Amino acid sequence: MLIRVCLLALIVVSGLCGATQGKVTVKEILQQQQPERSEQEQAEQAQEIEEVLLDKLHRETPRGAMQGYLNAARTRDFALASDYLDFRNLSPEVLALGKPQLAEILYLVLDRTLWVDLQSLSSQPQGKSQDLLPSYRDLVGELKTSEGPVQILLQRVPADSGGDYIWKISNATVAQIPLLKKQYSYSPSGEWLYKNLPDHSFLGVKLWQWVYYSANLLVYLLLAFAITRVLAFIAKRIKPDLSAEASGLINGPLCLLLGVILARNLASEANSTLASKAVFEGATLLIIAWTWFVLRAIDVVRYRFSQRLIQKGNEQAVYLLRPLGNVVQIAVVIMALFLWLENLGFSATTLVAGLGIGGLAVALAAQKSVENIIGAITLYSSAPVRVGQVCRFGEQVGTVEEIGLRATRVRTLNRTVIHVPNARFVDMELENISERERIAYRPELILDRSTSSAQVSALQTELIQMLEQQPDVADNPCRVRFTGFVPRGLCIEVLCYIETTDFNEYLARCEALNLTALSLLHKLEIELAPPEHL
Repeated sequence: MLIRVCLLALIVVSGLCGATQGKVTVKEILQQQQPERSEQEQAEQAQEIEEVLLDKLHRETPRGAMQGYLNAARTRDFALASDYLDFRNLSPEVLALGKPQLAEILYLVLDRTLWVDLQSLSSQPQGKSQDLLPSYRDLVGELKTSEGPVQILLQRVPADSGGDYIWKISNATVAQIPLLKKQYSYSPSGEWLYKNLPDHSFLGVKLWQWVYYSANLLVYLLLAFAITRVLAFIAKRIKPDLSAEASGLINGPLCLLLGVILARNLASEANSTLASKAVFEGATLLIIAWTWFVLRAIDVVRYRFSQRLIQKGNEQAVYLLRPLGNVVQIAVVIMALFLWLENLGFSATTLVAGLGIGGLAVALAAQKSVENIIGAITLYSSAPVRVGQVCRFGEQVGTVEEIGLRATRVRTLNRTVIHVPNARFVDMELENISERERIAYRPELILDRSTSSAQVSALQTELIQMLEQQPDVADNPCRVRFTGFVPRGLCIEVLCYIETTDFNEYLARCEALNLTALSLLHKLEIELAPPEHL
């Protein structure tokens, strides 16, 4: 019950966590890190704007200006990045921050709040038209602040050298940078890490952010470790016979899952950026934790079901739980992989469609495997033979050791092992030797032709009396009959059943009966017929 409650609670928490997933994906980050301006694109752009004197910073178009600013800011060359900002007509309070500092603050704010889609910006010198803005302005995006929305604008202004026009980030936007800094600045710890750690990044996430979030995760994992140990202690007190599987589920997968969920929901977002959100909303750790938890939970459920089936005396069905559990676990891993790809921004449906092209070939190749799986289910459900039982199949006799998903393993009387495909095994005539409730005793007595009728009659009487006196011989049927003449001599049919299913005990009883019958033959001076080849 405790495990079920924990599972339900974690599902709810994880669902709430997944609802906050951002729109930016790792795929988009990887695409943005690729070179945006190839030589061919620059040549095409030069053809389109050949009437304009090209600017060395590529500020001829809104797209070129924004791309140049972002490239300079990503390398922390904020002196160069400031050349993409329009500082005209700004108040002394704004300019007092310094031009490189203004460029840096704006970049940090954009990095946290606005994913700039460069392809959506105009590549024409005149900018966009029909966007409800003045012809000299283009909109990059809009940010929400406590004092109202702030637009990130690009503006066409005269070049610094005079003459032609270039595009810069509008002074109307630059004037709002102090407000944006107040609204979206890093925490003190994040600010210190940002300024003191090297400027390296992976998947668009800075080194200092990796350090910050790793430290946060470690703290919450330690907290989860303490919580799960308390849960394990309580569960052990409530249920002293708690299985090792259930205890391992709490101490291992549940600990990791709880730590990841706490880190995702309780960690401060003051130091997050769109890139870090995209990477962490890819939910790699969360999916790994959930997958591990579900796989171990399947093991726990399988163990519980096995114990119940054993208590009910249905040990046969226990052998079916292992292959079925393996199939479910494989399905869970595949679903987790597809979910992870979707979170990263890659279309798992496209991958599935691509795999579907070869689906027919795979289905044909897997036809025998499917038949064998169905055969295994049939063997477990109808149970003509069970694991551990002796059976006759075809011309072979052996003990069933395992009924797998593909084949049934049988150990023969010669101690060799035969693997029979389930689809073939289930279609055979299976003689279940272990299911017999008693074993027949049918010795072949062929008397010599010289035996008289009186001797035959006396032998019948003596054999019947001998069998009836045996406590482990069934009363019915129990017969000794003179069935007729055969080429070798006179045929006496003996049929009775020994009340045992233990074959070793049966052999011992047969031996005693055979010795008694032999003494009767000697007593009555009756000879057995010689073999045919003599």
